[in-house]
Amino acid sequence: MLSIANATGPKPYLAGLLSGFLSCSLPVAAHTDGDIHLAHWWVSPGEQAGIAVIREYIERADLHFSDTAIPGSGTARYYQTLNQLLASGSTPTASQVIGYDIHLWARQGRLVSLDDVARKEEWNEVIPYAIQQLSMYDGHWYAAPFNVHSTNWLWVNQHQLEAIGGQEPDTWDDFIVLLEKARQAGIIGLAIGNEPWEQTLLFESVAAGVGGVPFYRRNFLELAPQSGDRETFEQAFGRMRKLQEFVGDEYTRMVWSDATQQVHNGEALLQVQGSWVDGEFTAENQQPGTDYQCFRFPDTQGMVLFNADQYMLLNESDASADTRRKLASLLMDSDLQRDVNLASGAIPARVDATRSAFGDCGQKAISDMRNANMRRTLMGSVAMGNAHPAPIKEAVYRIVARHFQGDINDRQASEQLVQVLTDSKSD
Repeated sequence: MLSIANATGPKPYLAGLLSGFLSCSLPVAAHTDGDIHLAHWWVSPGEQAGIAVIREYIERADLHFSDTAIPGSGTARYYQTLNQLLASGSTPTASQVIGYDIHLWARQGRLVSLDDVARKEEWNEVIPYAIQQLSMYDGHWYAAPFNVHSTNWLWVNQHQLEAIGGQEPDTWDDFIVLLEKARQAGIIGLAIGNEPWEQTLLFESVAAGVGGVPFYRRNFLELAPQSGDRETFEQAFGRMRKLQEFVGDEYTRMVWSDATQQVHNGEALLQVQGSWVDGEFTAENQQPGTDYQCFRFPDTQGMVLFNADQYMLLNESDASADTRRKLASLLMDSDLQRDVNLASGAIPARVDATRSAFGDCGQKAISDMRNANMRRTLMGSVAMGNAHPAPIKEAVYRIVARHFQGDINDRQASEQLVQVLTDSKSD
């Protein structure tokens, strides 16, 4: 999972890896036909397990696999490094990508059309429409979606939940009661890091819970705030302020994976975060239902706020058309999507995925995605760039982060956010 903004900087070991990559890995050796070189940001244990699965499938297809893992925090940093690869003449076959960034690269004419593979394999029949809107640009397929993460989850330490006599919170009031029980027991209620994308991820769930599906869709997907929406946002920011009462003092020195570790260790009761946390717990041999629980964020039951990891194939690479077709087909293969997502904590992007291979949280996620796809409540995550283009996302980050830091109050934050969304619609 790529951290989308960097308030505190990458962890020291990540910074070292990034420094080593920039100094040692540019340029890389030229590729020959049959070679597949992937650029990606999967560096955590759960994510690396997913990459290992992709490698296995590629090599099983008699292709040669190599990769460039670009750690750190921020899509801007990632794409800067990717562009260095392109400039050096060592373009990877494909690059990991999320959300509206696909449209930017496609608009620049830098991507290979995947229409022939998509048509042959009927991607439009198995990929949810909301995800197709990101994978396609101007009516053409330019990316292969191989997983779906959902962001409106609570990841809860089961042992601490039992210790405080807590239960799954259905409503906002239930949630506050649960967090208060944790505080009374001397446990951090809500684990979170200090990066703006994390705070925005929390905010999108809060806002969805306050306003519901029409409100979320109207404001974040259609960029069309209506009269009264400012007051709803103000209520959401008020709830964010309330949640800060249950955050540990050390959060300013943390990133998302530190917060996950707090939950894993029992220092914190829960984390509001994407389903990549499931992959991290799996990598630690934690068992859903025994060691941890996954609950939908209160008042967002029935909604799935998603982030879909995809691969875009770069037309500046020296891979043959046949190699590119094979890669695109492999990434969309139902068995590969099952196995890579069992390792990474996500679920397949295909609605025809088999549930039985997945654990409790994965099965819930698959059922939720299918239902949300049919009910049109599968909606892109603001924090992860699946709701709107990057400039709007970054503007939302700034407002939410300033509010979280106490620089602006609830009313100021809501006014600024409505203004950003309104101005973006007219641009």
